[in-house]
This record gives sequence, structure tokens and C-alpha cells, in this order.
Amino acid sequence: MNARSLLASLTATPRLTAVFGIDLRTLALFRVALASVLLVDLLRHFGDLSALYTDFGVMPRAWIMQYDTPWRLSLYFINGSAGVTGTLLAVQCLAAAALLFGWRTRSAAIVSFLMWGWLCNRNPMVLIGGDILMVCLLFWACFLPIAARWSFDAALSSLPPPRANAHLSWASAGLMLQVLSTYFYSAFLKSGVEWRPDYTAVYYALSLDRYATPLGTWLLQFPSLLEALTFYVWWLELLGPPLILAAPLLGLRLGQGLRFLLLAFASLHVGFFLCLELGHFPFVSLASLTVYLGGWFWDWRARQPQAQRAVTIYYDEDCGFCLRTSLLIRTLLGLQAAAVLPAQPHPRARALLEANWSWVVIDHEDRAHLKWSAFVALLRVSPVFAWLYRPLSATLFKPVGDAAYDVVGRHRGGVAKLSSGLLAVRAVRFDLGAGWQKLAAAALLLIALWNLSTIQALPASVQRVLTPGFQLLRIDQLWNMFAPYPLKDDGWIVVEGTLANGKILNVLKPDIPVTFDKPYQLSQTHENLRWHTYLGRLTENEFAPHRLWFGKYLCRSWNADKLVDNRDQRLMRFKMHFVVERTPPPGQVAQTERQVLWQHECFQTREPAADPKASEIRTGNPPEAAP
Repeated sequence: MNARSLLASLTATPRLTAVFGIDLRTLALFRVALASVLLVDLLRHFGDLSALYTDFGVMPRAWIMQYDTPWRLSLYFINGSAGVTGTLLAVQCLAAAALLFGWRTRSAAIVSFLMWGWLCNRNPMVLIGGDILMVCLLFWACFLPIAARWSFDAALSSLPPPRANAHLSWASAGLMLQVLSTYFYSAFLKSGVEWRPDYTAVYYALSLDRYATPLGTWLLQFPSLLEALTFYVWWLELLGPPLILAAPLLGLRLGQGLRFLLLAFASLHVGFFLCLELGHFPFVSLASLTVYLGGWFWDWRARQPQAQRAVTIYYDEDCGFCLRTSLLIRTLLGLQAAAVLPAQPHPRARALLEANWSWVVIDHEDRAHLKWSAFVALLRVSPVFAWLYRPLSATLFKPVGDAAYDVVGRHRGGVAKLSSGLLAVRAVRFDLGAGWQKLAAAALLLIALWNLSTIQALPASVQRVLTPGFQLLRIDQLWNMFAPYPLKDDGWIVVEGTLANGKILNVLKPDIPVTFDKPYQLSQTHENLRWHTYLGRLTENEFAPHRLWFGKYLCRSWNADKLVDNRDQRLMRFKMHFVVERTPPPGQVAQTERQVLWQHECFQTREPAADPKASEIRTGNPPEAAP
């Protein structure tokens, strides 16, 4: 049986369709949610662009290409300057924005998928939990009709989007299984006794001061609650995915059961966000869960009284830009039933348009609305954005909205020319052909084999065979957060530096004296989570070779403006201390131990020892450590 006939047989099976089918409106929500998280995180990258992603920073290209596998390719390797890196990041932001609004969506999804993987490859030392999940979700988005609803493409396509809301394909099955995989395989990898039978894993996770929020630290005084939460997390991750898959196959009603499971999984990530500093991981995960929001929700929204109200949008028939804008607003607001008509053939609409130089919206009570008020009237009946009606109908927004409308109206010829490419009508193919679906079917199978090998359900040789291709695409996933058990070694880094004038200072926090006491609310003291992740990995023996490059970066960044002026303020050398705090079993007191991870000379003041290894052993610093 080939891929097409097998897909047809699945389509004819209602129970399987209930498992792997996705509503096109849900796919649009998934697109918007995922692209929003992606865009926000990309914008945050600009703050660390030089330090983390250029040759000036902690990970020069020569080092990462020597350190990492040759299969991790990246466009970011073509140049190590801040200008080129910033340009590539800007391109990624534009692609994410296009994905968010559904403009040239397929291309935007492919560019976002490839470039996010390349950005991950540029500095793997700063990767956090949500990064690989983002790659995997963007991968499946490339195969799906995520632009069929609420998008520029759907509004301006010369080919109509699919009429039916239900969508079933190998890619929809792949995406939904991908979402469940993050929980199911994670449960298998959580094999430590801390998860069961001791049920102390949440206690150990919240005892990690470098990640625990103030709320997470406060919860440590409730040991029974922490045991219950551990029980809840592990059993939900293990049993939730099979229950979601099995319910339709067993003839059970989905309804309330799946809604409850969806809320239960969402509660995990709300809890993570409130109790632990995990970056964008909770938000990527919540975006992934949107794919299980069934058509029942949208049908329910469409049955609400306000969504049933008829509305008509009138535009200037002599303005092609006005027609395209009206179609775009109707589509983005989910008002497919709204009529979009030229104003001139309708006397009332024509009179209002000519008198006010404005589009006209006539609502279900035959009231006319102009300019900003017309847009607000459309929000009121939108099944998607009705919640924005009350705040945006506030008096303070009307003058600003009307003024903006007047500016566009007075210059609509120029605006039309500037937006001609953005609002061009073109033929959009929302569904991919059978060949692409065969590729999606193959990907589904191979990813399943990969994940099974990560829990040793298949021989390790399976993963070895798949590794080059998976690393090339950056979908080499491993769902091992807090597995096999949460870390029990916590701590904080203190970099004690010596200036040319002999002054001792705290290099990472120059405004604070050198102290080895635990900072108050440690998780709130780091610059951001990527820097925190990088410094945390430097404390592990596995990543010890990276300490040299961190030392070089510290010297370069500190001394960049002091080599000519303020020479006595130059950083000459430093010691990187790590104060280890091992989490004891519940009820016991933690003990700390200070370690010297690295010593670094910023300027070579003596000839290196004859035996480089002997020098490294004596100083903790290879002879070539000078910047």
C-alpha cells in the first residue's frame, strides 16, 4: 500500500481521523503562537549578539567548528563579525514576522526552520530546553497548511483556501506525535528513584537556587505537596499521551476527557513558568499544545451571539489597495461570513465614504461606523479577537486611531505603492502534493525510531545510522529534562580579578565586592538565562575546554577600552571560583565547598614552560591563554 492509499484509508476511519486530524483554525493558532515565541526570543538574542555569537565572544567559529560534530552546519559560520551576525538575525526576525502574519508562509516556515537550527549550531553552550523543541515544531510546520486561515496568504490568494476546516495528513500525524513525544519519552528517561518511588524529584528541582523562582523556593516548606506534584508530573507524562491516542481507537468519547488532559499538560508549563527560570521553554510547549485544540472550540466561538451578527464592509471601488486591505482585515479577524462590497453602488455607504473619506462598516443593527470605530465594530463580532473589543473601544484610543487612519487615507497612493509587494494577489497552494506527504511519512517513521532508541527500546545502532541526517537538520531530539533525576549539585560562580594597579574586584559584578556568600534569590541575579546556562555548563568537567575561551573573552571585553587609556584599570589575571552547594535529602542542611575552576593570565608576562602540560597543571592556564 503506497502513502496515498494508506492516507486515504486513514481518512476514511473516523477514529483515526479524530486522533491525527487538526482543524485549520487550530493550525492558524499554532502558527501565531509559535511564531510569536520565536520572534520574541530572536529579538532577545540581539542583546548578546557580540558576546555569544561572534568571533569576539566566548565561541569563535574556529573553536566551535573544531569542538562540535561536522554535521552541525550553520550559515552563521560564514563570518564572525557582529555586522554579518546581526544581519542574519534580522533576516530571521523578518521570517518569523512573516510566519506570524501568514505572509508567504511556506517560505517563511522553511527559512525559520533552517535558520533557527543554524543559530542553535552557532553556540550549543547556550541552548536551553525550548530550543530543540522549537526546531522540531518548525520542521513539521513546513509540511502543513498553517496559512489556510487568518493569514495574508488566505486573504489575498487567487486560489481559495480549503473550504473544510478538518485537515488530515502524514504531517498532521507527525506534528501531533511530536508534541506527545516530549512527554512520553521524558517519563521513560526520568528513571531515578527520585521520581519513583521516593517522589522527591520536585523537591530537588526547586532546591536548585540558580533556577528556582521566589515562589518555587517558598514551596519547599510543603514536602507533602512536592511529593504529590512529583507523582502528578511523572504519571501524567507517562499515561497522558497513550490516553490521548487510545481514546478514539477504543471508541471512547473525546470531549471532556481530552479537554481535561489538555488543561493538565498546560498546567505543567504554567507551573514551570511560575516556579523555575526556564526561558522560553514553557511558552514553546504551550504553543505546541494548541494543536490539540479541536474544532469544537472554534464552532463554539462561532455560535456565540456576537459572532452571529451580520456585518458589511464597504470600500472605495476605485482603490484596489482598499479592497485588499478590507479582505485582509476580514480574514485576519475570522469574519469569513462578512460581506465586502464597493461603496459606490450603495447610496448610504457612498454618501458616508465621500463625506468622511473613510471606509464604512454597517453592523447588525444597521448602524454605520467609520475609521477607527469601524475597526472596533469588527472586533466586536470577531470569534477570535472579540476580547479586544472593550479595551480598544476606550475613548483614549479613538483620536489616535482616527489620526492614523487619516494619515493613511491622505497618502493612500504612496502607501499602496509601498505595500504593493506585501499585499500582492497571487496563487497560494495551501496543501502540499503527495510527494511531500511521502517525505513527511518517512520523517514520521524515522523520528519514531530515533526516539525509541533514546529510551533503549531499539539498539543504539539505529541512532548511530540516523545521527548524521538528524544532526544536519538539527532535529536530534532528546527529551531528558530533569532526567534521570534533577541535578543535586547547585552553586554559583565568582570571578576574582586583579587589575594592573593591584586592586581585587568581582569581574562579573564590578559594583559588588568579592564575596563567596550565596546571593539572595540566586535565580534572579543572572543577566539572562542563556548566560546563566553558559556559566552553569562551564562548571561541568565535560565542558572544561570552554573555560579557556571564556577567559579570553573576559580579558578582551574588559580591556578593550583600557589598553590606551586607564592602563592601570586593565584586567591582568583572574580566578574563576565555583561555590558548590549539594542538595541534601529533605530535612537536612546543605553544605558548600569552594573550587577553583580556572586561572587565567590576560597578558603573557613570561616564557611558557618547556612542558606545556606542566604549565597547565601548575597554573590551570595553558600558555596560549592570552587573548
